[in-house]
Amino acid sequence: MIRPARAMSLADFFLGYEGYLQADGYGGYNGLEKQNGLIRIGCNMHGRRKFFDAAEGSSKGQSLAKDGLQFYKELYEIEEVAREYTYSERFIYRVKHAVPIWAKMKAWAESNRNAVPPKSKIGQAYHYFIEQFELLKGYLQHGMLEMDNWFAERSIRKFAIGRNNWLFSDSVGGAKASSLFYSLVVTAKINGVNPYAALEKIFTEIPLAKSIDDYERIAASLFTPTMQ
Repeated sequence: MIRPARAMSLADFFLGYEGYLQADGYGGYNGLEKQNGLIRIGCNMHGRRKFFDAAEGSSKGQSLAKDGLQFYKELYEIEEVAREYTYSERFIYRVKHAVPIWAKMKAWAESNRNAVPPKSKIGQAYHYFIEQFELLKGYLQHGMLEMDNWFAERSIRKFAIGRNNWLFSDSVGGAKASSLFYSLVVTAKINGVNPYAALEKIFTEIPLAKSIDDYERIAASLFTPTMQ
């Protein structure tokens, strides 16, 4: 009897990964922070968007939603200044200027949460913010981190737009292969490398690799000036 291949879970995908994982509040990510070496932080694009949607909705809750957007405006203004600093300077600047705003925003959200219908847009915005609070302010842990993953989302936007054209993969292996190639192409683009030249080099030289040193040499050569 041939058993179908087990679908790969997010836990499988990040198995062995060490570093920061920045993502939205999708429930599938829950528990990943328990993996050794993985530090999960939230994306404030999604936290802010909840308040934006509430501000654009019915008059009930609009004023509160605009207060939430004002908090976010202040936080992003801090980032505009901090962006010019080194990582260590940015960390110190955020502790001084951003941490107090996060504390005020949490107190504000908790004091108003029970005063609005839970299923209203502003109620959902409060719920998301409070439940994700520790993750949303997770970027404060290190100066190299960003408030959101806008850069990554912009980089994969073309794939996100086109995915309806390749909505289903015929197999788990096919899905893994597709995600691998998407990652290679986007990584090349954001590093200023010609994706076609990078893939051509990979397909030509990987079959000849016989050791870890060979693989590392190929990887390093992908980011040389000749590949731009």
